[in-house]
Amino acid sequence: MDFSEAKINYLIIHEIGNKLRDEKLFLSSELQDLDDNLEMILLNYFLKPFMVNQELFSFFHNTNLNLNEVYSYSSKFFNDKNADIFIKNSKNIALHLYEYTLHPKITRGELIITEITDVKYNDEIINLIGIFKSENKDSFLKVMKNNNKINLSSDKGINISKIEKGCLILNSDINNGLRVLNIDNTSQSTEYWTNKFLNIRPIKNSSHKTKELMKICKAFSNEVLSSKYDNEVEFSFNNDYINYFEDNESYEINKFAETIFKNDDIKNEFFSFHERNKESFDIDLLDSFSVSQSDVKKEKNKIKNIIKLDTNMELKVLLNKEDGTKNIEKGFDKEKGMSYYKIYFNEEIN
Repeated sequence: MDFSEAKINYLIIHEIGNKLRDEKLFLSSELQDLDDNLEMILLNYFLKPFMVNQELFSFFHNTNLNLNEVYSYSSKFFNDKNADIFIKNSKNIALHLYEYTLHPKITRGELIITEITDVKYNDEIINLIGIFKSENKDSFLKVMKNNNKINLSSDKGINISKIEKGCLILNSDINNGLRVLNIDNTSQSTEYWTNKFLNIRPIKNSSHKTKELMKICKAFSNEVLSSKYDNEVEFSFNNDYINYFEDNESYEINKFAETIFKNDDIKNEFFSFHERNKESFDIDLLDSFSVSQSDVKKEKNKIKNIIKLDTNMELKVLLNKEDGTKNIEKGFDKEKGMSYYKIYFNEEIN
């Protein structure tokens, strides 16, 4: 997605209190005025996080997609390009969010709704509707200068370096119900933002399936192998499944199992682990799909590869095609009564 020519067409700000605590809802009736500098700052704040996070979602409803409120109001934004319509539907979205602002940990915050134009996506120029909710205010210092000295004063405001909750709604693939990019960085309240207010579901494309399968492997390694086996077994498994994803353009269950599992015990434990935790992973292991190499690269950096020792030392094992675990040997020294690692190498690298 190319945001280099993006512009803000409309922007409005409402304030959402916590309905559970009887905090009020404040609805603006006028659009925000923007100068070039403020527009540039806001575009960077709105769009920068989505340059990295581009997992696509779609709107959902159990019976009729048109009954999904955010989908319905967003469709009207795109269909009726008119400031009055924009203001009216932004108020409807704010009212809809207020109805779900019931968790005791949700704090009062601003709801910013904007229309962004001239975004390049899949070789077409599209518009976006952005919906952003701020919840936590950060402290900052204001500098004021007069004739005799410079003074500092403190204030609180929105931190423009991070988005707590936000989504971009794309007027692309309209026949399939619009597409959504979503960010939710306050996990305790995910239910109210993602599942209730937006009511969106991940699109089960190759990117989503690659990440879900890697999530299963990572969870199995962390929760099963790390507690039942030595570090070498865990790191060898991590290395093998990363190499599988890097070396194959597509996933297929039989080749995956043949490549990854060194013995039947670990193989059986893996499939039993998945069966017990099916609700946590949005994938069928029998599916075949193309492997998303960009997602493999991102997930590889999150894999556990540190051995922490009780002697205030750590060993870092690189995950690579040569399998660093083959060059580490674990043993026990009876004389000292301590375990040890023996490391093999050809030469030191400066």
